[in-house]
Amino acid sequence: MVPGPAGAPGAYDGCAMITDITPAAVTSVTGLIRRYIRYTPVVTIDRDSLGLDPGPLALKLEQLQHTGSFKARGAFANLLLRTVPPAGVVAASGGNHGAAVAYAARAVGVTAKIFVPEVSSPAKTARIRGYGADLVVGGASYAEALTASEDWAASSGALRVPAFDQPETILGAASLAVELRQQVPGTAAVLASVGGGGLLAGICAGYAGQAAIIGVEPAGAPTLTRALEAGRPVDAPVGSVAVDSLAPRRIGEHTFAVLRDAVRQVVLVSDDDIRRAQELLWDRLRLVAEPGGCAALAAVLAGRFRPGPAELVTVVLSGANTTAVDFSR
Repeated sequence: MVPGPAGAPGAYDGCAMITDITPAAVTSVTGLIRRYIRYTPVVTIDRDSLGLDPGPLALKLEQLQHTGSFKARGAFANLLLRTVPPAGVVAASGGNHGAAVAYAARAVGVTAKIFVPEVSSPAKTARIRGYGADLVVGGASYAEALTASEDWAASSGALRVPAFDQPETILGAASLAVELRQQVPGTAAVLASVGGGGLLAGICAGYAGQAAIIGVEPAGAPTLTRALEAGRPVDAPVGSVAVDSLAPRRIGEHTFAVLRDAVRQVVLVSDDDIRRAQELLWDRLRLVAEPGGCAALAAVLAGRFRPGPAELVTVVLSGANTTAVDFSR
């Protein structure tokens, strides 16, 4: 694949060109977006520093990514692989994806219109505005923001940049797994949170069976759990403390096609588990994460996932767009 810059002659619509999420596609897209994203660090600690039984635990600090979450990876993959029309791009988001699309659009010089629901946090809406996007706040849920964005795309001709259910979005997320394989060789399992499934599907694609991939969902928003039970994407509840990042109405069609056969296990965590992880992460390691960003760590802390004593496990932390830490004093 040799794409041109977004909107330029020779660029192409990835929907037509990328039909399979293959190792070759992961390698190609990882190289394409490399100069636009941060190679985020990994810190390895002993689990007993978090009050657990001793053993190694690696934390991928993806909250240090541009815009505060892994979403920048998929945003750049979309804008660099697909032709952007004069009307620019449009996205619906709980907040993190919208910030990523706004940031990527500014970087490559196209306009962006972002739709978010009323539950989106002030930290996220401020980021989107700060990157220069046209922000529309309305609707009670991500699903309503998505409908509004689709209506805008239909009337304006803008290119839709899906938050998770798009091959380019998944391939962008897969670049995180490529980094992890270099940074934490020999990891037995990788845990990551699940909303629409883009991050987890990307990790599955990037590892290609070389580690156990564990999905973690809020109990109040079990999109992948319900889909696996039904054998297809179905509507799920959307109530959770992580509603602005991990609570779409259902898992994506593209993401489910990857996850159905590749994910090893899916575990559910309570809102109390998530809050405890968020607080402990700050108290013990001085790391900030929003609720959705530390759901995967909550699974380990709460014992929903129990690694073996010597088993090296990696947890992806992603999502630092929160006002939870008060620096006024």
